[in-house]
Formats: sequence, structure tokens, C-alpha cells
Amino acid sequence: MSILAPPVAPGLLRDPADVIPFDQSALTTFLSKRGQRLSDGPILQFAGGYGNLNYLIHVDDGWAVLRRPPLGEIPKGANDMAREHRSLSVLSPVWSLAPRPLAFCDDTSVLGAPFLISEFRAGLPLHGAEPLGRPLSPSQARCLSLLQIQILTQLHGFSIAAIGAQGLGRAEGFAARTLKGWGARLEGSTATPPAEALTLFKRLNAAPPADQRVSVIHNDFKLDNVVVDPETLAPNAVLDWDMSTLGAPLFDLSTLLTYWCEASDPAGLRATNLTHSEAAGALTRRELTQAYIRASGFDSAQDEADLRHFLALAFAKLGVVYLQLYDRYLSDPEGYARNQKFGAAAPGAFALGNDVLDGNVI
Repeated sequence: MSILAPPVAPGLLRDPADVIPFDQSALTTFLSKRGQRLSDGPILQFAGGYGNLNYLIHVDDGWAVLRRPPLGEIPKGANDMAREHRSLSVLSPVWSLAPRPLAFCDDTSVLGAPFLISEFRAGLPLHGAEPLGRPLSPSQARCLSLLQIQILTQLHGFSIAAIGAQGLGRAEGFAARTLKGWGARLEGSTATPPAEALTLFKRLNAAPPADQRVSVIHNDFKLDNVVVDPETLAPNAVLDWDMSTLGAPLFDLSTLLTYWCEASDPAGLRATNLTHSEAAGALTRRELTQAYIRASGFDSAQDEADLRHFLALAFAKLGVVYLQLYDRYLSDPEGYARNQKFGAAAPGAFALGNDVLDGNVI
């Protein structure tokens, strides 16, 4: 395959003038010491995403993706390339949707931050309200809705011991650690936390659940981390594993549901909707939840209580993420102009978290 013809649609790559460059010479040297060869050519950067910087490169005889954290200060535990490398190393031999890692570097003198290189998976990333680039038919909208549940139940169905995933995280105390971690990130935000956020975290801290079922979880699962065949809609890959760990599978489901907006959601939150969740034929949050329960067997009263907690926690997490993205806008309004919208989205996420605890969302 010619390296002059990248196997992605031009709209998925940044305009050359907007590419954030990296030191190609340093990368060439790093790879050559590993017996790998970086092909010459212009730097190609993927256009999507608000976090990690993703580049399309050509290593040896194939296309690959280089991922590194965004520029600037990184919150503790975020954009963890070492974590992603560990997870893909465990999952790729047993699951076709996990890209194979090709190289990892934690020496920040090479590119200024740790980075990961993994195999490139061709296909269509499912971004936006019209992920196929055109209005979805009701059957397509339903298919893509259910695809998320199919992927999650596959991932959560792996035996931790059987695939050697014990080193991906701690099995106990996931809920408490997650709540503490996102509370610390809220306190570390330079944006003023809305009152809804303080109320939500206070309520979550008052009634943390006991340890739950544990599985390998993606920990930031949403539809735009899925790549599909544009004709058949069959999944080709699940991306962005930098937050993956061992934890409560219901939190993965909850994270998905927070990105799945509905018509009654706050306007600021709906404006950030990255999915087709309001298209004709798409499942509702409740229907997605019911599909997951049928597929996974989470049907006890305790599961229902845990789901409410984790969904509220996932909305809290989403609100904090939006505040962090808004922080970048405040620090550099010109460079991060597209992040301005998150300032209006964050309060809605926290408000929905409180609504979940009141029993008003699913």
C-alpha cells in the first residue's frame, strides 16, 4: 500500500495547517532501536477527539496509529498511555475488536510525553448525529444502538483469570476509588463548580455501594469510540483504552447512557450530543438498559440500586470532564475555541446526576 494514499477519508484528517507536529527524527530513532522502520512522509493527524492527539503513521509494511496525551498539564490518571498499552496487550490476543499494540514509550524525552503505537483499523468512526454521513434509517439507528450493548456484553463476559487480566486494576473498592478520583478532579478544576456538582458529589459520598461484580471495563465507552464497516455496520475496532481497568461493568453501561441524550435533557448537554440517540429508531436509555440486563443477567434489586448510583456517578464524571475541557478554553480561548460549549454543558450533566438519584431518569 502506498504511503501517499492514507486509507482514511480526507475529512477524518486535520488540515495540514492545523496539525500539531511531533519530532519525526526522534520517533525514527526510537523505532529503529526496536528494529522497526518509520516511513517518510507528512505528519497526518486525525481530526476527531478532544483529548489525546492521534496520528496516522506508516511503520514497516503497514499503517499504524500513534497516540499521545494532549499538550499542557494532564490531570492525574488521565490520558494514560501505559494503561492503554497494558489493556491492549491483554485484550488483543483474545478479542478481535482490540487493536494490537506495536510499541510503547514512557521516555518523555522522545516526543515530550509517553506514547503508544497500535495497529490501524480501517473503517468508519461513528461520530455525530449522522455517523454514516447521511440520515439514518430507523433500522440503522436501532442497529447502531444495539451494537453498543453487544460490544459491552462481549467485553464484560471475559473471565479476568482466563485472559490474564489480573494486572489491569484492583478488583476491590472500584466505586469508592472512582468517586474519590473524580471528586479530586472537580476540586482541581479552575472553572467554578456549579451548585449542582457540589450537591451531587455530597449525595454520592453519603451512600457508596459495596463492592460489585467485577470485569474488564473500558471505562469511557461511547459510540464514537467504535469503528465499523461502512457498508455492513459490523464493528472493526473499539478505541481509546487509556482509562480501562478492572471495575463494575454497570459503570461502563452508565457511561454509555450519559452520552445518549434524550429530548428532555438540558439544552446545554444536548448541544454536545455526539451520537444518533434522538434519531427515529434509536433506543431510549431505558431500552438500552433493558437490552443490557437481558444480555448480561443483571436483574436483582441490588443491581438496580447499583445502576442508579453508577449512572449518577457517570453523570458526575461527565460534568467534571466538561469542566476540564472548558478549563482549556479559559486558558487559551483562541486555541481551544471549540471547547467553549462545555461551559454550558457541565451544569446539565450534574443536574441529571441528581435526577438519577431522585429516580427520574431511567
